[in-house]
Amino acid sequence: MQMQTQQRDVLPGAITLWIDPVPRSGYRNMAADELLARRGEAWLRIYTWERPAVSFGYFDTATEAASIFPGAEEYIRRWTGGGIVDHRIGYTYTVTLPGMEGVMYPPADQLYLWIHGALATALQQSGVECTLLTEDAPDGGRACWASPVKSDIVNAAGHKLAGAGQRRYKGAVLHQGLIQQCSPAAGWPQKQARALAPEVNVVEGLEPFPGFNGALEELCRTKYESAEWNDESHGRRKPSR
Repeated sequence: MQMQTQQRDVLPGAITLWIDPVPRSGYRNMAADELLARRGEAWLRIYTWERPAVSFGYFDTATEAASIFPGAEEYIRRWTGGGIVDHRIGYTYTVTLPGMEGVMYPPADQLYLWIHGALATALQQSGVECTLLTEDAPDGGRACWASPVKSDIVNAAGHKLAGAGQRRYKGAVLHQGLIQQCSPAAGWPQKQARALAPEVNVVEGLEPFPGFNGALEELCRTKYESAEWNDESHGRRKPSR
């Protein structure tokens, strides 16, 4: 008997906030986000970087990223889509929504609007004047901040303050976002969490759950630090020489 799939209401009943105290290398940050996305609950992770880093979307290349943002110590492929992002400035966060058998989340554009709507509320409550972009801006190239899209967060002059990329995995959602060109007051992560869910659970410490650090190192070794993941073709035909 075929199970019927139902669209799930976006708003989770609870979300777990983890302000990661460890500045991590680029691929350890990517692995940490993926591990949270595999969990059976919603998460909001706020984190920092061990070294100056630039990340690029799943189908981009380190060569292209370095041509746009030279001088970084790490160029890392994300599991999510989106453009090329300079993490040497700004605030990085991740939202994950759990996969549940028999249910699915709304389309990516609706999720993007919901998550950025919550973030815009938090930024506004933290002293940042901003709004959601109602339509795509002109294409400015692969640099993420040069091409704001609908539901990105912008200031009154139209300058992009926040953007993100998404990935779905076995019904779960991974949303990786960045805030730049503004300085929200302390406490904005807590405000963002409360805007995302009526109940906020907070975890502290080096591990958000037991066994996290070991699982993170294993995922880095087998996936993110592998030659296959870092191949410029990334499974596609190599460019002609």
